Amino acid sequence: MSDPLDVLRRPLAPRVPDAAFAAQLRKRIQRALTEGDPMASQREPTAPEGDVAYISLQVDDSARARQFYGTVLGWRFGADDELGHSAQVEGQSLPVGIWAGPASKGVHKPGVLLAHRVRDIAASTAAVRSLGGSAGDPHREPYGVVADCVDDQGNGFALVEMPPDAPRPPINGARPGDVAYITISPGDEARASEFFASLFGWQFTPGSVARGRQVSGPIPMVGLWGGPGRQTITLMFLVEDIAAAVQRIRDAGGSATDPEEQPYGITSDCVDDQGIAFNLGQL
Repeated sequence: MSDPLDVLRRPLAPRVPDAAFAAQLRKRIQRALTEGDPMASQREPTAPEGDVAYISLQVDDSARARQFYGTVLGWRFGADDELGHSAQVEGQSLPVGIWAGPASKGVHKPGVLLAHRVRDIAASTAAVRSLGGSAGDPHREPYGVVADCVDDQGNGFALVEMPPDAPRPPINGARPGDVAYITISPGDEARASEFFASLFGWQFTPGSVARGRQVSGPIPMVGLWGGPGRQTITLMFLVEDIAAAVQRIRDAGGSATDPEEQPYGITSDCVDDQGIAFNLGQL
């Protein structure tokens, strides 16, 4: 049986960085060189920990998902897909796949699985277990070393060991159809904050909604939203014309709220034709 993370066997390819993020990073480097610790430029950079390296949409019908997201977001799919079973999206800043096989442990189908980047997968799986979660033994695949995990609240995720110099995705996406933001709804946000802070070193600040917390550390940007009855992972996809995208969703058999102005852009809350909730963002 194919692995839903098969796309990670492909060679790493540099991506065009987000312009705003690149500008912020350039300023931080300049400050470090001119105002900060004089030894800062001589130290080895710290490799990212906990970045989302891959996203798997887990559905019952991959052909329907291909049709829906191809129509709505303009996604293109690779020629090596197993029709009726899995599909890999091509041309986006962050690797995404559609998986119609058995759901990953801890993922309620239809749902979303996140694969997080780590430097030392043996140490990270040991940390998951010590924090009250569970982790399968790391195993080597053609694309790298991976481990299937469940947090201390029963939510599934994966770890993938990547080299420190592997490129990071844009912080909020760079092209239409990219993932611009990820909301994790773990149940108890306080427990989740402790778990991820210990596992990845993430830091948290109060969010803009009740029981919400903004996360500092991972790319793409991530927020926590506690409380019962929510889909565990909700993705926001970047679009250029949100009104047109909302109409495409409705025409394709999904649902979408009317676009609404937010301090950071225009958004819509949506559900695809198989029951996965997601958001659109014209940012």
